[in-house]
Amino acid sequence: MFLLALALGVLIGWLRGGSLSGVARLPVRWVVLLPIPFLIRSALRHPLAANVELLSEWAFLWQGVAYGLLVVLAVVNRHLPGSTYLMAGTAANALVIMLNGGQMPVSEWAIRVAAGGAEQVVAVTLLRTGNSLTHEVLGPETRLPWLADIIPLPRPFPFPSVASAGDVVIALGLLWLIITAMGARPRHAAPEGAVAHQPDEEPRVAHHE
Repeated sequence: MFLLALALGVLIGWLRGGSLSGVARLPVRWVVLLPIPFLIRSALRHPLAANVELLSEWAFLWQGVAYGLLVVLAVVNRHLPGSTYLMAGTAANALVIMLNGGQMPVSEWAIRVAAGGAEQVVAVTLLRTGNSLTHEVLGPETRLPWLADIIPLPRPFPFPSVASAGDVVIALGLLWLIITAMGARPRHAAPEGAVAHQPDEEPRVAHHE
């Protein structure tokens, strides 16, 4: 969903006459910390993560570090366009995950709607066996189930998956961030490469005394 939001933002920005150079100039604070939460999440989601004691025994702590950093980064960059959505969505995901033991609850129904064939079987089996360090099956004891992964995104969605309300809000924030950062060509601006018309200079008349 996030990749689609970024791609859509670039497309809309380009159609508005914007430029990616505006995105490159965004004053992002603490950018060196940005890869850390994503690296942690990638490690926890690795197929063999459950066999690594450092990850499996401390999964709750790792999730807390990852989402804590994401929330902090969202707050310190609240000056950026779309930051309100980014903060709200990140906080919503962090809240439901930490209140459910460090795992995002996922609706089995949503998985069946979004995925098909082998992908569906693998996803459901992984959740039911408890081998996932980042997700669990949504059930009667789930806290804040309305914030869990309950929104199916089936085909023709480019990347069939299941999303949360927080994911949707974050995607909106990313979309707004890219569109605003790219800017737009002024309505009356001349097309690139065009030569602006210069009014003819009035002839000078010499005055003789």
